[in-house]
Amino acid sequence: MALQHQDEFEDCLEMARALLGGYEGAGDLWEANEYINRALRLRPNDPDAWVLKSQILSSLDDDPAALAASEMAVRRAPRSAEAHYVRAAVLADMERYSDALKAVERSFRHSGADDDWLLEDLYYEKAAILDALDRADEAVTTFEIGLKRCPDSTLLKAGLEPLRRERMRRTFRVIPGGASK
Repeated sequence: MALQHQDEFEDCLEMARALLGGYEGAGDLWEANEYINRALRLRPNDPDAWVLKSQILSSLDDDPAALAASEMAVRRAPRSAEAHYVRAAVLADMERYSDALKAVERSFRHSGADDDWLLEDLYYEKAAILDALDRADEAVTTFEIGLKRCPDSTLLKAGLEPLRRERMRRTFRVIPGGASK
């Protein structure tokens, strides 16, 4: 019986991920939500299921529910870099940038060798949060550090370029007396 529940749980997660990854409309997201709810009924303490639930709810633009699901994941796996990252992303979507920055910093602290796949997104999220907090220079530095760790990242390069252009624009000065009558 336990093996059957394990298989059903894994099948539900797989279906929810597939629907989230390739959704073409809200119907797919609601179906993914049904699958993840079924998985959570089978294993209510699984942090990965709560992370996925948060991502689905975020895609459905239900930020308060997505935040609650991410907090369930963090409670169940307080050292999970991914859980803290997902929480940071939801907080940023809610424009709670100082809380989002704290959450992304926690994610960095808890990331380990198995979390290399997450680094690119972490650097991008942190830089975007810093930019939203009007800390553009720190955002640029974060992108640059991220590119040292993830040199082939098109995501980080794309995020950095507008900030570099803005920094260059600010260095130009208007020269008085340039126009005459």
